[in-house]
This record gives sequence, structure tokens and C-alpha cells, in this order.
Amino acid sequence: MKNIFYLIAGIALLGFTSCMEIDNWDAPDANIHGRIIDSYTGENLVMDHNDWQIKIWERSWTVSVPNEQSLAVKNDGTYNNDKLFAGTYDMLPYDGPFWPIDTVKGVAFTKKGTVQDFTVTPYLQIVDFEATLTTMEFEGKEWPALTMKCRLKAPIRAGLPKVYRIRPFISLLANFCGASNCIDRNEYNSYVRVNVEKEWNAEMADRFGLPADSEISGVYEIKPMPLKSGYTYYVRIGASVDVLSRRHNYSPIVKIVVP
Repeated sequence: MKNIFYLIAGIALLGFTSCMEIDNWDAPDANIHGRIIDSYTGENLVMDHNDWQIKIWERSWTVSVPNEQSLAVKNDGTYNNDKLFAGTYDMLPYDGPFWPIDTVKGVAFTKKGTVQDFTVTPYLQIVDFEATLTTMEFEGKEWPALTMKCRLKAPIRAGLPKVYRIRPFISLLANFCGASNCIDRNEYNSYVRVNVEKEWNAEMADRFGLPADSEISGVYEIKPMPLKSGYTYYVRIGASVDVLSRRHNYSPIVKIVVP
């Protein structure tokens, strides 16, 4: 009986000792960084913060099927991650407001750091953007008001998904506004946005009387939106097509100071 007890105690002690062993795996310290480049402008593609991601798959790990991971992209069109395991990866920017691109294969993630840029082609461009401060009647009194105008440009129209919506974004945060950071007043948000939900050719002909294959639309106008006196606002327009998560192509940000 004592022998059985000692045997069980020995097995338990051995298991406890094995749990105390030091993990000999190095912490992940490989770095990958780069830019998402707008093919039309050669500049970084402006976006919302972490609006969409870069999918990655490690191909140098062969013990099991590689799990898909995602890298966040900043609103300035750059990304940087230094907590990954060194190895060879496939990479794919995904679910952004741009035409699908091919997976980039065999990218080496190293401790010294690897630069991998991606060039993408936006679905739409916002051109001739204007933001004008006016006044309007709202809730029984006169308010400072903002009116925005723009045109849409679709350099590639064959196969373009339906144009979904054009909408304003207004923020009090210096130099940034987008879908994740905007003032969104329910009483007028649905009133001012422009819902399209049409194929490009039909929209050009029906709304503007333009040739169906026009590259640039007529003027879209966002109706006046009340603002508060004494504030500084940062504003832009976004346009989306009806695909995946309907991410926005953005105009530049304009600063509006309300007296």
C-alpha cells in the first residue's frame, strides 16, 4: 500500500516539476511596417482609424494549418507591428474602399524590421470638395450652419459596385474626423446624407442627365447642418460603394472656425 502511495506522490511531483519548467520560446519581436499607397495620387490612402485590416498568414509554421491574423492600419495610411514571430508570411489588405488586390506572398518578417508597402486603387475619388459656413433656422432659432459640396470621380467604371451613400463627417478633434469619430445628431443625420444605391451609369444619367459613362459626377450637396458658435470643427465628406463593409473614400479634412 505504501508503494502505491509513493508511486502516486512521485507522479504528482513529476507533473508539478514539469509545470515549473521555464518556457524556452523567444517572445515575438519581429517587425513589419509600411504604407498603403493610393495609386492615383502616390500618397498614403487616408482612412478612418483601424477601418480595415491587413490579413496575414504565417507560411513558415508547418506544424498545423496557419491561423489568419490581422494587422491594424492607422488613419494616416501606415501600419507598424513589432510583436510578431519571425518567419515567412502572406499578406493581403482586405475590406478597404479599394479594388481587390492580389495576396503578396513570401514576406519575411525579421527582428531588424521589414518594409512592405501596398499600392491600392480606390473605388471612388472625391473632387471639388467645398465646405461653406452659412446660417439656418433650427429648433426655432437661427444657427451657424455648414454646407458641403463635392463631385465623385470613378476612374474605373467597368464592374464598379453600386454607389451606396455620400455623407458628411464633423468632428471637434483636431485634424481628424471619420466614421469612428464624428458628431452624429440623429435628428438630422438621415436628412442630410445622400442615399444613392444605384449603378454608376444609372446615377449619372438619372440624377445629373450626364452621359452614362461619365468619369466625374455632377455636384452632390449636403444640406445645411447646424453648428455651435465659438467652436472649431474639422469636416470632410465620405462616399462608399455597396461592397463588404461599405468603407468610405474620404475627401481632405477642412477646418471650420465658427465665430
